[in-house]
Amino acid sequence: MRFLVRTFISAAVLGGLSSCNYSVLKSTGDAGARSLGELSAEERATMMNYPFINSRVLQPRCVSCHRSGEKVNLETYESVFSQLAAIDRTVFIEQTMPKRGQLKDDERRWLGNWLRAGAPLNSPQPPPTVDPFIATYDSIRQHVFEPLCMACHNPTGTGKQILLDRQSLLDSPLVLIDLVNVDESGLLIALERTDNKRMPPAEEGYSALAPEQIKVIREWISNGAN
Repeated sequence: MRFLVRTFISAAVLGGLSSCNYSVLKSTGDAGARSLGELSAEERATMMNYPFINSRVLQPRCVSCHRSGEKVNLETYESVFSQLAAIDRTVFIEQTMPKRGQLKDDERRWLGNWLRAGAPLNSPQPPPTVDPFIATYDSIRQHVFEPLCMACHNPTGTGKQILLDRQSLLDSPLVLIDLVNVDESGLLIALERTDNKRMPPAEEGYSALAPEQIKVIREWISNGAN
């Protein structure tokens, strides 16, 4: 029940902010929330959380009136979350709060973006950094071997007879890496073949590597498999 209430309140707030009250924000000379897509990862990490909003907006501008014992209490995250719709209405639509003067431009922007994000307790995690795919072993391991191959090709997996660490590739009796005749490298042959022995295996739902990916692996071998 508590989860359903939270979901309903968040939907109501986000719906309101995406319609009439967002136009009010924009009409104040960009005093309100910018599009969340315009926020940098650093801004999101800094601003999209309750501790930031509490310290920069709620405590200095709201809690002196809305404290324990009052009709509306904004001292805790739980109490604030229960009042999201009222905060949205009184601050951005009716503009009757705070009573001791409207929020400053930055305060409105911070609060508006936080509400539009669903009033999270903690900052959303930035997406993991993905290095560019280049002709090095470390890059090939990150982009190809780890996501597509190493679930099987590891010391305890079903493909343990073929390991994909660099030294094992170089030392394999199957000539997986042929530094003289690159096109004869067993690794490239396995990746390029079109029958049911192609790797990664089609029978397990894997698509064939893109030609650009195989090109990078071939370049890596041509450069000495460093």
